[in-house]
Amino acid sequence: MASSDLVTASIPRGFEDLFRGEAVGSLATLRSDGTPHVTPVWVDLEDGMLLVNARADRLKALNMRRRADVAVCVVDPANPYRYVSVTGVVESVSEEKALAHMDRLARRYLRVRTYPWASPGTRQLLFHIRPTRVHADSGEVDLPEPEV
Repeated sequence: MASSDLVTASIPRGFEDLFRGEAVGSLATLRSDGTPHVTPVWVDLEDGMLLVNARADRLKALNMRRRADVAVCVVDPANPYRYVSVTGVVESVSEEKALAHMDRLARRYLRVRTYPWASPGTRQLLFHIRPTRVHADSGEVDLPEPEV
Protein backbone atom coordinates (compact mmCIF):
# COMPACT_ATOMS: atom_id res chain seq x y z
CA MET A 1 0.00 0.00 0.00
CA ALA A 2 1.40 3.39 -0.95
CA SER A 3 1.70 5.96 1.82
CA SER A 4 -0.89 8.11 0.02
CA ASP A 5 -3.41 5.24 0.45
CA LEU A 6 -3.09 5.19 4.24
CA VAL A 7 -5.87 6.49 6.42
CA THR A 8 -5.19 9.66 8.34
CA ALA A 9 -6.03 9.64 12.04
CA SER A 10 -6.49 12.72 14.21
CA ILE A 11 -5.09 13.75 17.55
CA PRO A 12 -8.10 14.24 19.86
CA ARG A 13 -8.57 17.93 20.72
CA GLY A 14 -8.33 17.15 24.43
CA PHE A 15 -4.74 15.93 23.89
CA GLU A 16 -3.38 18.61 21.55
CA ASP A 17 -1.95 20.42 24.60
CA LEU A 18 0.66 17.64 24.90
CA PHE A 19 2.13 18.87 21.60
CA ARG A 20 2.22 22.50 22.69
CA GLY A 21 3.69 22.27 26.18
CA GLU A 22 6.86 20.83 27.65
CA ALA A 23 6.06 17.13 27.16
CA VAL A 24 8.87 15.27 25.42
CA GLY A 25 7.94 12.52 23.00
CA SER A 26 9.48 9.10 22.51
CA LEU A 27 10.09 8.44 18.82
CA ALA A 28 10.33 4.85 17.60
CA THR A 29 11.96 4.22 14.23
CA LEU A 30 13.21 1.05 12.57
CA ARG A 31 16.87 0.26 12.00
CA SER A 32 17.99 -1.37 8.75
CA ASP A 33 17.89 -4.80 10.44
CA GLY A 34 14.25 -4.22 11.48
CA THR A 35 14.93 -3.70 15.19
CA PRO A 36 13.38 -0.68 16.89
CA HIS A 37 15.26 2.44 17.89
CA VAL A 38 13.60 4.70 20.48
CA THR A 39 14.79 8.17 21.35
CA PRO A 40 13.37 11.21 23.18
CA VAL A 41 12.40 14.08 20.88
CA TRP A 42 10.81 17.48 20.99
CA VAL A 43 7.55 17.16 19.11
CA ASP A 44 5.16 19.61 17.53
CA LEU A 45 1.70 19.46 15.95
CA GLU A 46 0.76 21.51 12.89
CA ASP A 47 -2.31 21.03 10.69
CA GLY A 48 -2.79 17.52 12.03
CA MET A 49 0.79 16.50 11.25
CA LEU A 50 3.42 15.68 13.88
CA LEU A 51 6.67 17.56 13.37
CA VAL A 52 9.96 16.06 14.50
CA ASN A 53 13.28 17.76 13.94
CA ALA A 54 16.61 15.93 13.83
CA ARG A 55 20.19 16.50 12.79
CA ALA A 56 20.78 14.85 9.43
CA ASP A 57 23.59 12.68 10.84
CA ARG A 58 21.47 11.14 13.64
CA LEU A 59 20.32 7.53 13.49
CA LYS A 60 16.67 8.53 13.86
CA ALA A 61 16.98 10.76 10.77
CA LEU A 62 18.63 7.99 8.77
CA ASN A 63 15.99 5.51 9.89
CA MET A 64 13.08 7.83 9.00
CA ARG A 65 14.55 8.55 5.56
CA ARG A 66 15.07 4.85 4.90
CA ARG A 67 11.73 3.64 6.25
CA ALA A 68 8.82 6.01 6.79
CA ASP A 69 7.01 3.94 9.46
CA VAL A 70 7.32 5.53 12.90
CA ALA A 71 5.57 5.79 16.25
CA VAL A 72 5.53 8.62 18.78
CA CYS A 73 4.29 8.52 22.36
CA VAL A 74 3.85 11.72 24.35
CA VAL A 75 3.20 11.45 28.09
CA ASP A 76 1.73 14.27 30.16
CA PRO A 77 4.46 15.41 32.62
CA ALA A 78 1.75 16.24 35.19
CA ASN A 79 0.03 12.84 34.91
CA PRO A 80 2.12 9.92 33.62
CA TYR A 81 -1.05 7.92 32.95
CA ARG A 82 -2.36 10.51 30.47
CA TYR A 83 -0.77 10.05 27.08
CA VAL A 84 -1.24 9.91 23.35
CA SER A 85 0.39 7.23 21.22
CA VAL A 86 0.63 7.80 17.48
CA THR A 87 1.59 5.41 14.71
CA GLY A 88 2.32 7.23 11.50
CA VAL A 89 4.24 7.61 8.30
CA VAL A 90 6.79 10.26 7.35
CA GLU A 91 5.12 12.22 4.56
CA SER A 92 7.90 14.69 3.86
CA VAL A 93 11.35 15.78 4.92
CA SER A 94 12.75 19.26 4.43
CA GLU A 95 15.83 21.18 5.39
CA GLU A 96 14.51 24.59 4.38
CA LYS A 97 12.61 25.55 7.56
CA ALA A 98 14.22 23.07 9.95
CA LEU A 99 16.47 25.48 11.85
CA ALA A 100 13.70 28.06 12.29
CA HIS A 101 11.52 25.25 13.64
CA MET A 102 14.27 24.23 16.09
CA ASP A 103 14.43 27.83 17.30
CA ARG A 104 10.66 27.74 17.88
CA LEU A 105 10.98 24.47 19.82
CA ALA A 106 13.90 25.87 21.85
CA ARG A 107 11.71 28.80 22.92
CA ARG A 108 9.02 26.35 24.04
CA TYR A 109 11.18 23.68 25.70
CA LEU A 110 14.19 25.67 26.93
CA ARG A 111 12.80 29.21 27.15
CA VAL A 112 15.67 30.55 25.00
CA ARG A 113 15.46 32.59 21.81
CA THR A 114 17.52 30.31 19.55
CA TYR A 115 18.43 26.64 19.51
CA PRO A 116 21.68 26.58 21.54
CA TRP A 117 23.30 23.51 19.97
CA ALA A 118 23.24 24.71 16.36
CA SER A 119 26.68 24.90 14.83
CA PRO A 120 27.92 25.99 11.41
CA GLY A 121 27.63 23.22 8.84
CA THR A 122 25.17 21.16 10.86
CA ARG A 123 22.18 20.10 8.78
CA GLN A 124 18.78 19.95 10.47
CA LEU A 125 15.88 18.05 8.92
CA LEU A 126 12.21 18.63 9.59
CA PHE A 127 10.05 15.50 9.34
CA HIS A 128 6.29 15.76 8.80
CA ILE A 129 4.54 12.66 10.14
CA ARG A 130 0.97 11.83 9.17
CA PRO A 131 -0.83 9.95 11.97
CA THR A 132 -2.43 6.71 10.79
CA ARG A 133 -3.43 5.35 14.21
CA VAL A 134 -3.94 7.26 17.43
CA HIS A 135 -4.60 5.97 20.91
CA ALA A 136 -5.15 8.47 23.72
CA ASP A 137 -5.76 7.73 27.38
CA SER A 138 -6.94 10.34 29.87
CA GLY A 139 -5.30 8.56 32.80
CA GLU A 140 -8.48 8.87 34.78
CA VAL A 141 -9.33 5.75 36.72
CA ASP A 142 -11.64 5.00 39.61
CA LEU A 143 -9.44 3.24 42.13
CA PRO A 144 -10.91 1.28 45.01
CA GLU A 145 -10.43 2.57 48.52
CA PRO A 146 -6.96 1.70 49.81
CA GLU A 147 -6.79 -1.31 52.07
CA VAL A 148 -5.81 -0.58 55.65
